[in-house]
Amino acid sequence: MSASDAVAEESVKTKARSWSYLDTGATRDLRLDFMRGIVIPLLFASHFEYFSALMYIGWERIGIVSTAEIFVILAGVVVGMVFGKRLRTDGLGAVMPALLDRSVKLYMTNVVLILIIAGIRFIPEIDSTIITTYHSPYSGKTYPLFTSMDSSIFTLLHQTLLLRIGPHQFQIVGMYVVMFILVTPFVFFMISRKRVGVLLGLSWVIYFINFGAPESNPGSPAYRPTNAQFEYAFPIYAWQLIYVHGIAAGYYKKQVIEFFSTKLGKALLYASFLLTAALIVLTWHNPLDEFESVKLTWLSTDTFHWLNNNYFQKYKLGPGRLLNVTVVLITMYALLTRFWMPINKALGWFFIPLGQASLYVFYVHIFFLLILANTPLPEMNDFWINTGIHVGLLLAIWTMVKTRFMFKIIPN
Repeated sequence: MSASDAVAEESVKTKARSWSYLDTGATRDLRLDFMRGIVIPLLFASHFEYFSALMYIGWERIGIVSTAEIFVILAGVVVGMVFGKRLRTDGLGAVMPALLDRSVKLYMTNVVLILIIAGIRFIPEIDSTIITTYHSPYSGKTYPLFTSMDSSIFTLLHQTLLLRIGPHQFQIVGMYVVMFILVTPFVFFMISRKRVGVLLGLSWVIYFINFGAPESNPGSPAYRPTNAQFEYAFPIYAWQLIYVHGIAAGYYKKQVIEFFSTKLGKALLYASFLLTAALIVLTWHNPLDEFESVKLTWLSTDTFHWLNNNYFQKYKLGPGRLLNVTVVLITMYALLTRFWMPINKALGWFFIPLGQASLYVFYVHIFFLLILANTPLPEMNDFWINTGIHVGLLLAIWTMVKTRFMFKIIPN
């Protein structure tokens, strides 16, 4: 190699380093905040179901994954990092009261939201159907999500306290609350006893028991141990898997990152890149009417449906979906690490604040759903108006986050 070539190569390496994320070892990882922030536009595409430009990334266009899996895994990672740090320094006895305090706050926030919406139903000028019922696009049926308006206050309280009613757009948070209360203390107990292998093995056993269980009603989970409403869409026996592994990954984050510097780790990293690209190609075979003009046709519609229905189920987390969300998150984290400076400069101002307040965004977006449904805008059914709605909503919530609107009341 000539001297000029050596200088050029060193210049490229220096530039690459200057673009990379500088990991100081702090508990707060802005890459994770950025990734959590990316979830928010995808969430809006899923819940504000007005076809717009946002749907080209939101409706499973970047793989057969949804905001739910990403939210739960990253929530687990953050829990593992934050409470794990305290476990190392102060021990399990100090962690448990902190977990209890957080559990109470999360649970009460969920209960208060349900009661507020239950009260809104009695305001005749407001149509609350969007958040008090669920319309199945498959069966065409509409299901009530709250007790009848003539039921007693005690019935309402009973169902509310057990999280058996509430808006379906908030069910993922209900599941997170219950898992935080029931699962998190056990996870940290096992970690403190150095029984992580047993913990992860038990998590997989529960997952496979649930996944292989015969379903009396196909498409509905065989087991719903809490009987909470969220378990129809997010059965806890399935979803505990990614939450538990998320906590473990967060607790051992340093070791996980170091692993990807090894020869085997680098091979898995490159494999994740390839699989991410391959699964993006797969999802673009989805025969959605809205994307008929851009749909790929290398696979037949029947083949895609067979793969999707057998290996990518959302409610019980099919193995294909688990693989997809894993490689997507690895790819995103690697790209953010390598190209952090330009990406952060271009988009960090928007995504990082949203990611740092993701629970707050999940909460307030319920009321935006209600407000918007009571305007004539959704009925216009215009692509560009819908795009404006989505952009306007995202900017409105970003502004609320930046101004810390009601942060003292709503968990963030």
